[in-house]
Amino acid sequence: MSKYDPTFWEVSVDPTILEDVLVDPDSLDQLLIAPEDERAIEEKEQHRQAAMTLILQLIQTQLTPRQRQIIQMYFYENRTQQEIAAQLGINQQVVSKHLFGVVRDGRKVGGALKKLRKLCEKQGIDPQKWV
Repeated sequence: MSKYDPTFWEVSVDPTILEDVLVDPDSLDQLLIAPEDERAIEEKEQHRQAAMTLILQLIQTQLTPRQRQIIQMYFYENRTQQEIAAQLGINQQVVSKHLFGVVRDGRKVGGALKKLRKLCEKQGIDPQKWV
């Protein structure tokens, strides 16, 4: 069996780096991310921001006032469908229909999200690229 060698297990780290990490844990990411990866991350974030701006414009201009209100409460205020229904004085199923649509004759009809997806496709926005 090998003898315990503490120098093998210990790594010297500049104390200021440790202090920075304790104050801001996200600063550790800066130490671990290569510059080329950082550029790719920044580029992806810029693309995401531009797409989000366009999506917000679509929400404001293409959805009904009720759909906008429910989208705002559901996605931006993180409220449940039940909470939204209670505040608006409607049934939870109505909230769900405004968000996701309904199935009629085997086809999904209506819904703000379906409408937004179609509009995003027309604009060339692919949210899957953000992940």
